[in-house]
Amino acid sequence: MMADLEIHLSALDKCRTAIHKAAGQYEETLYDRNPGKLTYDDRGEPHNNRTPVAATAFGHLEDSGTLATAANGVWSAVIGEMDQARRKLGGVERGLSNVEENIRKAHRATS
Repeated sequence: MMADLEIHLSALDKCRTAIHKAAGQYEETLYDRNPGKLTYDDRGEPHNNRTPVAATAFGHLEDSGTLATAANGVWSAVIGEMDQARRKLGGVERGLSNVEENIRKAHRATS
């Protein structure tokens, strides 16, 4: 019975490790590769404190300001989605740890 249990616990650990790695990649992108400092408001929403894309980045186009505003909106959406993915993966990782701990407790209680 213990060998079967260890196989399942090993599988949980492998899943948790893979999830931790994926969450770490999101975190690295958000904090290390992001061209601005990420802060959070009172609701926990991310705010990227980077220099916004300026209209001049698009030359002398008639709607370069509108294009710059759209580019900034896209970047903000990407940051928000990446942060949500990082948070959700962290929750899954914690959940898998709880499942493993509960299985170990139940096994100890019945052994």
